[in-house]
Amino acid sequence: MIALEHEKTGGAALWAQWHALAAPSLFLLGVIYYEELFLKLFCFHTLTVEGAVFTFLFTLPAAMLLGLLCGGVSPRLGRLLLPLCTALVSMWVGAQLVYYHLFKAFLTIFSLTKMLMVAQSFGEMAVGNILANGFPILMMVFPTVLAWKFRDRIISAPSAPGRKLGLRWAAMAAGIQLASMGLVLLCGSGVLSLRYIYYRAASPELEVQNFGVLTQTELEIKRVLYGIQPDSLEVEPEPEPDKAPPDLEPTRPPEDDPPPAGSVFSPEMIPGFHTLPIDFNALIDQEEDEGLKSAHLWFSQRPPTAENLWTGYFEGKNLIWIVAEGFSTLAMDPERTPTLWKLSHQGFVFDNFYTPLWGVSTSDGEYVTTTGLIPKSGVWSYSLSAENYMPFALGNQFRKEGYRTLAFHDYLYDYYDRDKSHPNMGYEYYAIGQGLELESGDSFPPSDLEMMEKIAPMFVQEDKFMVYCLTVSGHLTYTLDSNAMSVRHWEAVKDLPYSEEVRCYLACQMELELAMEELIARLEAAGKLNDTVIVLSADHYPYGLTDDQYSELLGHEVDPVFEIYKNTLILWSGELEGTAVHVNKFCSSLDVMPTLSNLFGLDYDSRLIMGSDILSTADPLVIFSNYSFINEAGYYNSITDQFTRWDGEEPDLEEVAGMVAEVQNRVAYSGTILDCDYYRLVLEWAGMVT
Repeated sequence: MIALEHEKTGGAALWAQWHALAAPSLFLLGVIYYEELFLKLFCFHTLTVEGAVFTFLFTLPAAMLLGLLCGGVSPRLGRLLLPLCTALVSMWVGAQLVYYHLFKAFLTIFSLTKMLMVAQSFGEMAVGNILANGFPILMMVFPTVLAWKFRDRIISAPSAPGRKLGLRWAAMAAGIQLASMGLVLLCGSGVLSLRYIYYRAASPELEVQNFGVLTQTELEIKRVLYGIQPDSLEVEPEPEPDKAPPDLEPTRPPEDDPPPAGSVFSPEMIPGFHTLPIDFNALIDQEEDEGLKSAHLWFSQRPPTAENLWTGYFEGKNLIWIVAEGFSTLAMDPERTPTLWKLSHQGFVFDNFYTPLWGVSTSDGEYVTTTGLIPKSGVWSYSLSAENYMPFALGNQFRKEGYRTLAFHDYLYDYYDRDKSHPNMGYEYYAIGQGLELESGDSFPPSDLEMMEKIAPMFVQEDKFMVYCLTVSGHLTYTLDSNAMSVRHWEAVKDLPYSEEVRCYLACQMELELAMEELIARLEAAGKLNDTVIVLSADHYPYGLTDDQYSELLGHEVDPVFEIYKNTLILWSGELEGTAVHVNKFCSSLDVMPTLSNLFGLDYDSRLIMGSDILSTADPLVIFSNYSFINEAGYYNSITDQFTRWDGEEPDLEEVAGMVAEVQNRVAYSGTILDCDYYRLVLEWAGMVT
């Protein structure tokens, strides 16, 4: 009888110990899973079966470990830890929700290390966004209230479980994690399978959709620490094209005879290729690091871009290169913005140009445009590039040619570490707090017109100049309460048939119009207009507008996968006034830098750039951050894992898989260039580092 009573007592004690861990784990499982599903529905407006199942599976071990943390200690401490853990999880998921609503991207651990800088600039905007989205934030706060209210019931054991039981519980959590990862390995069907997304891709959106925020954070940390793995598909070597005879000079359209108005671009091949004398075979033979050896092999097998009839067409001219905040084709109107309208309908007219959105919005948009590289997910690529050798940056390229190279930004000098990255790109850099003072004071956004009035006298009298400029006046948010430029130009848009937010967006973009008008006038007065090339594109589409508001401007419901990123690239010169060369090729901001390098006759190696000269015969490829892409055959939607051909025919799935592999490799090896200072490595070997 005594033994039986002891057995009963021991069983009850053991059950109590298991319950001490199971109760908080189940509570936290419910909290995290609920918040994960809420975020998916709020951000993506959809929920797939796969996403629901795998998010649950990957949430379970995290909940068990947090349950062990809360239930594996003394009850008094556990009752404090339970609401604290709930609050921390809710804060992280809620921060992701607000960040995505603001920037259409997810917050990374790296960005948290820079949060003080961001908070100083956009803290008020974030608070306003939180207040404007009170319901979803309350839905994140609610679990913390429950945790506090029911903490005594959830943590009800009289004492902490033993160490042995805690180790078993942790082992169970690890086993579930490994089993979930193994199950993902079995999900390899389709071109962009769940296995591919988890183990090879670097797409935060697809990771959150399919596995949840916590798993996406885990994968992000892994990428930052260990890099991005390239695709394992074999790349067949391309036959080496015949080189031009040494005495054969490339031909191009005569400078005094521009193309006729309305002409259509046709890329005609001429001898010569954009390469540098890099001995990749020697690099491969000498390299011991397998990752770098793989990179050398991949770069060596990429077909170089050929010179064409436009190579060197603008050689010797000045360049003003503008990346415009939130600029969109839909912001232009022949009456409200006549200068932008003229520039966009003359010179080179790119009919299928896109500005994809990347993880760090403006900074990544700059990085893509000015380097021809894809930013690495989870970090500030432009900031990290400040430590690297960047020989193909146009500031460095033009400086070698004897130009004065300057960069300007009408916002804080050190924001996103531009005080480090932009001088490294070869510019004298001026911004607010360092050589550029604006009379508009603390109003936000600052005035692009006032910036242009201040900076134009600094370069228009130079013999040869190359200027890079990042604008701000088109910045979100688009309300009369928060946007000084919208207030300034409200009278011009107040009667338009759109919502207030859309009208505010159109109003603030009118400040860019005035800045461009001022620039043209200054160049003309200095006699430099015909000797200057003006390039303008967006850092990203105006994501401060909702899809519904963007649809107002379009006149129909916008396609959020592709159409929303379609935009305008201005490439204009005074000598081309009144003419238009239409380029129908699909292209994006990734292609701007190599296109300019070709037009100005600069030396660069096209194999080391992820974009390509738009005016060349290189196959078009527009890459989006979630691995969707557009090429000459059709378009691939990574969300649905479907490729649609332009001609309506059934796609060749092997070809599609090859293109997805190409996208993955361009993402991965862009990361290699950033992480390994790859340009310095290969050009030092070639004896070309200056």
